[in-house]
Amino acid sequence: MKAVSMPGRERIEVIDVPEPEPSGESVVVKVLASTICGSEHVTYRGEHDRRPRRLNSGHEAAGIVWKTDGAQRLKEGDRVAIYAAPEGCGRCAECLVGNWILCLNKASEPDDFIGTHSQFIARREQRCLPLPDDISFEDGAVMLDCVGTPYRAIKRLGINAFDTVLITGMGPIGAAAATICKFLGAVVIAAEISETRLNHAKTLGIDHALNPNVDDVVERVRELTQGRGVSAALDCTGLADGQLLCLEATRTRGRIAFVGVKPGTVAVSVMDHLLPKELTLIGTWYLSPAESLEVAELIQRGLPIGKLITHRFGIDEAATAFDTVFGGKGTKVIIDPWAE
Repeated sequence: MKAVSMPGRERIEVIDVPEPEPSGESVVVKVLASTICGSEHVTYRGEHDRRPRRLNSGHEAAGIVWKTDGAQRLKEGDRVAIYAAPEGCGRCAECLVGNWILCLNKASEPDDFIGTHSQFIARREQRCLPLPDDISFEDGAVMLDCVGTPYRAIKRLGINAFDTVLITGMGPIGAAAATICKFLGAVVIAAEISETRLNHAKTLGIDHALNPNVDDVVERVRELTQGRGVSAALDCTGLADGQLLCLEATRTRGRIAFVGVKPGTVAVSVMDHLLPKELTLIGTWYLSPAESLEVAELIQRGLPIGKLITHRFGIDEAATAFDTVFGGKGTKVIIDPWAE
C-alpha cells in the first residue's frame, strides 16, 4: 500500500509498505480522507527525535472498516472517524467518565505506528468512532481534532448568542472556532497576521477581521464593544502575542481559553491580568468520545465545517500538500490516499 514517509527536514516521500492486518481488537481501516494537522510540523521539520521510526504523524482521518479479527463492536463496511488520542487505560477516574485524553496512566504510541496519511491503518476498535451516513468522509476527518478541540473549549466557556468573542489565529483550529461561534450566534472578531488566512476567515462569516501588524487590536476591540472588551476569547496561536491580546481585550469577569499549542509561550500575569479583571482562564485539549457525538449532531444541524477545507491533494502530491499547510498557503488540507 502507499503511505507517506516523513524523514524530517521538510522532506516528504510516498513509499510502498505492507498492508496491516487485523488482530484481536485491532481492525484495519481503509482511509478515505486524511487531513494535515499543524502539530505535524514537529515530524515534518524533524525538530526533535521524538518518534525516530514513526512513518508519518497523520492522525485526523475517516474511512471504512476494511478487515476485522476479534472485534466486538465493529464489522467490515462500518463508516468511522479516527479518534486521534490513545483510548486511555480504562481504569482511572478520567477514563471512567470518558476523558481519555486526560488519562492518568497515558501510554505512548509505538515507535512503528503508522499515521493516517496511508491507504490503510490498523487501530483498536475503541478509537474508531461511528461516522453517520449523512456526514462525508472529509467532514469526518476534520470533525474530531480540528473541530472537536475548539468545540470543547467553546462548550466549557459557555459561549452563546449573547457573546462577542475574540479569536486570535485563523489557522485550522481558529477558523473552526470562528465557524462554531458564528453557528451559535456569537459576534466574532478574528485577529490574524496572514492575509491569506484572514481572507479565508472572512468567507466563514466572521464579523470583524483584524491584522495585528496593521490594526491596534485592543483599541479596535474597545471601539467595537462600547469600551468594555469582548466577553470571551480563544487563543488559537499558542504564541505569547496571541495570548496577550486575549488577556488585554477581554472585559472584566470575561472568559478565556488557551487552545493553541506552542511549548513555553505563556504571556499571562496573575497580577496584571487575572486579578484586576477577575478573569476566568482555562486550558483545553482534545474532545472526549462522547463530545464527538455532539459535534456530529451540530454538523447534521448545519455546522458548515466543509468550508474549512481549502485544498485537496492525492497521496502522490503529499509534498505539495505539506508545503501548502506549512507555507501558510491554506487552512485545512485534505490528502486522499486513493486519488489517481
